[in-house]
Amino acid sequence: MIKISRWPLVTIAYLFGLFHATLGLIWSEVYHDRRVGFVAIAVYVFALSATILLYRTLEIPVFQALANLAVAAILPNLIEGQIEPASFGTYATWHVGALGVLLGATALRGQPYFAWGGVVVVWGEAIRAEGFDQVASSGLVGLMILVLIGHATNLGLKRSEADITQYNQAAEASTVYVTRKEVAQQTQRETFERSVPVIRRLLKAAIATRGKLSEDDRREARQLEIELSDELLGKNLADPVVQRAARDARARGVEVVLADDGGLEDLGREELKQLLLQVAKIINDQVGGRVLVRSSAKTSWRISVGTFDRGSKVPSGDWKL
Repeated sequence: MIKISRWPLVTIAYLFGLFHATLGLIWSEVYHDRRVGFVAIAVYVFALSATILLYRTLEIPVFQALANLAVAAILPNLIEGQIEPASFGTYATWHVGALGVLLGATALRGQPYFAWGGVVVVWGEAIRAEGFDQVASSGLVGLMILVLIGHATNLGLKRSEADITQYNQAAEASTVYVTRKEVAQQTQRETFERSVPVIRRLLKAAIATRGKLSEDDRREARQLEIELSDELLGKNLADPVVQRAARDARARGVEVVLADDGGLEDLGREELKQLLLQVAKIINDQVGGRVLVRSSAKTSWRISVGTFDRGSKVPSGDWKL
């Protein structure tokens, strides 16, 4: 979300709106009944205050936008009936500029359709009362410009906010990718470091016995080969919960193969965790045969798990996660 200091903008906009109310007070002496002018000013200031000062989010509620549209319909009727035709085009018609501020703020604060509806109403009332000849000097063009600026500013803010959100998501995904890669590299380093003493011992035993390792040494060598294969080929699939399930399955005589071809790189940590829990459950349910767990960036799914009976090339189970 875009962070902008609120009060400087609010103060400037509010003072600009009150300037038009001040003009109304000054020129109220030309009205047939000054009390009507005071009522019009009070209605305008109340709507202006609510629109600019209230609501913490950028977008004002629909009921406020409807109220502003109603003010746009009421003010011209109140003011134009109180002045002589000679006063048209003077600051006696302060309400046109005032409504420009109010409707412009309405558009800026996320309700442009109500704002443009107000423009149509004010134009219609002004033309009805003053005629087309007074359009250029009545402030109607300025009213449209203020609403246009408000609408354009709102669109710009929304577009900028969408761009910032997209950038933040991309940055977050990049951070997750880098972090996961670092964790994977660290895990691989630890696995290799842990394996070095075992490899050294097995090599010494192989040299001493001229390749005739004991059954325990052979079993340990096979286990080491599997662990290194899981780390190198399994990558993101080689999560502790999956490795534990694979180790238990292999103890039951199940052959487990993990192959990560890049289909998990952009996943969040929690989403990846949930997928790997499903994989571990499938592996835990197998009592024999072979399990192939694969992730590929070229498929529409993230992980495929295939189970095969011993000696069969046709899967007995197929999951797409």
